[in-house]
Amino acid sequence: MGDEAKRVCITGVGAVSPFGRTADGLWAGLSDGRSAVAAIVGFDASALDVRIGGEVRDYAPRTDMDAEAAATMDRRALFAADAAIQALIQAAVPITNETVSQIGVALGTELPEGHVATAATVARTVSAAGPVLHISAGAAGGLMAIGEAAEWVRREECAIAVAGGADAPVTPEGLARYASMLARRNAEPERASRPYDRDRNGIVLSEGAAMVVLEAEEVAVRRGAHILAYVDGYGASFSRAPVVRPAANEIDAARAMQKALIKWDLTLQGEIDVIFGSAGGNAIDAVEGKAIRRIWGPNTDKLWVTAIKGALGHTLGASGAMNLVAAVYSLQAGLIPPTLNLDEQDPDCGDLEVVTGDVRRLHGTKAMVNAFGLGHNASVIVSRP
Repeated sequence: MGDEAKRVCITGVGAVSPFGRTADGLWAGLSDGRSAVAAIVGFDASALDVRIGGEVRDYAPRTDMDAEAAATMDRRALFAADAAIQALIQAAVPITNETVSQIGVALGTELPEGHVATAATVARTVSAAGPVLHISAGAAGGLMAIGEAAEWVRREECAIAVAGGADAPVTPEGLARYASMLARRNAEPERASRPYDRDRNGIVLSEGAAMVVLEAEEVAVRRGAHILAYVDGYGASFSRAPVVRPAANEIDAARAMQKALIKWDLTLQGEIDVIFGSAGGNAIDAVEGKAIRRIWGPNTDKLWVTAIKGALGHTLGASGAMNLVAAVYSLQAGLIPPTLNLDEQDPDCGDLEVVTGDVRRLHGTKAMVNAFGLGHNASVIVSRP
């Protein structure tokens, strides 16, 4: 990384997930090896083929949000605003007439919905008046939002950015829309999401949001903020075919990871200690595994890999941001959360060293986070201070 490039750090994180309404709750569930997938109780799913999911149960808007504004927001926007406020509070970002123009918001979702972009709703909620970006890019949306917001900060387009992803697909309509992609294991919901497993047969829909506060290191140091992690690389690519429904392939997925590595002069051997995989129990798992093996070759055996969707389910556009928040906690704690439900690894998934069972001690300082979906591929590298 050149001397002229600003270093971007993370000073706050927030999350709403089936594990609870805080980022701490998300990490506790993942590191304890618990599953957030269960029978759906938020609505009557008895007549549906798939009756399981990862629900944020008994959710109500934050009490410190304007009640009138909250009443106009859909569930996805409420999750996003909640996680953004959490992250800003942890980062102790001052919201004043002088600072709001220097705060940007970037948010990713899987698909666009409604007439008002969720990113704009979050910006209004937190009084941000800097650049605002909404990315609808499948499972990669939230991670791309974080990567693009980090570039804003590097280029001094804003001093601080709030970025992440949100989605709320656990509805009758959502289950119908994604029906062909879903795992049908109603009798054992906690075992349904099976990343990298030979017996995987689809994703499990989940919901929530994850957001981070990004700022230039010099800004964070000047205002005395606590630095949780650094963003050391970002890469994105697109898989061009098929036209009707683009899907990831190992060449393009590898290109996103490679760009994240090369952009900031990280070597391919020994620099990355753990990969938080995009895998969620479908065809992407094999694409990702082969892409990792394509880059690292025989050194793949020195990498640990984990996939939190085994515990959390697939939060669609929020999934990459959930992955990144988990990676920040992992680096802080020096622990890698396990991949749930991996009984027999599919050899088509690149023969990876996947963490299963209990948490694994992490002695290194750098993690790669992946998110692939609907043809979009994104990778972000984070490191421990």
